[in-house]
Amino acid sequence: MNNTFLILTVLLIVISVAMILIILVQRPQGGGLASAFGGAGGGGTDTVFGGRVGDALTYMTVVAFVLFLGLAVSLNLVDSRATAPGVAPETGELVAPEESTAPATTTEDE
Repeated sequence: MNNTFLILTVLLIVISVAMILIILVQRPQGGGLASAFGGAGGGGTDTVFGGRVGDALTYMTVVAFVLFLGLAVSLNLVDSRATAPGVAPETGELVAPEESTAPATTTEDE
């Protein structure tokens, strides 16, 4: 396995977990279905981290999403480059296709 692919995979997992945690910490803006049926949610500024944290969390979510997309595209490019026909997996250099060296089979009539 390519070291670049392994490093990018670990980074993608770390960014994914960070993005999940950032999204779960955010307060829902509209309250969702809970406010539609008279339940609690939406409108209050009594959050765990204060009133202005929503802007920072939104910014962190956007940054995490951009990093996630960039890593996903990079992983795809690294993987397709390593498995492409005519490309050496270790170096990424183009190589000539190998010719078949299978022995020729002949049939003899007896």
